[in-house]
Amino acid sequence: MKKLILLFVIITTFSVTAQTSIRVINLDVKMGHEDEVARLFKSYHDVERKSGAAVLNSVNYLEGVTHQVIFAGDPSNWGEKVEKTNSEWEAYIGKLRTHLNAANGAMVMTNLRWRSGDREKSKVSKIWEVIPENPTQFLTAYDKFIKAINGILGDRITSVTSIDMGGLGGTHSTSLRGSDLNDVILLEREIQKTKAFQDFIKERGEVKLVKSYLSNNIFVFNRN
Repeated sequence: MKKLILLFVIITTFSVTAQTSIRVINLDVKMGHEDEVARLFKSYHDVERKSGAAVLNSVNYLEGVTHQVIFAGDPSNWGEKVEKTNSEWEAYIGKLRTHLNAANGAMVMTNLRWRSGDREKSKVSKIWEVIPENPTQFLTAYDKFIKAINGILGDRITSVTSIDMGGLGGTHSTSLRGSDLNDVILLEREIQKTKAFQDFIKERGEVKLVKSYLSNNIFVFNRN
């Protein structure tokens, strides 16, 4: 309980969801302090987990946010295999605070679709936060679309999540990943030329775009 109270002070607390859960914390890291934040994150989170992963990403094109801390896993089997002590947690959070301008929002999501792939070819993600008018229709069209462009995607990861709490006002997010920004841009252009993409636009229903932004993996710790 003490850890949750401390976490709320600099970010937010989270409730669990029924399926694979994803919790995202937005950070605004002070200029020049990026390496130290990464070092602190690694020293604390590079441990065996009961499930899922702890991830640190840098972020572009999202106002007031330079990094995201992401935790994903089974909410019924959550966290580190060996729990940190309160003093370890307090020391970590105290050091982290000194490198932040702010912690600008958070969200809790549920993973709905995950196309596995090569992490090395999927380090950079373009993320769209959206509001589909009919989520069931959207997911049906999405499944058909991803299957149709499987050859183009190759070993790259794609995903869809529902946004259960927080966020920028959207109800869902989708991601398209590549090895770097150029790879993502060229991949998106190639996809947009396909009949499958045109069919997806027609069949998914009305979708409102809330925001798109870019994230880049710094660390992914998923030792289970």
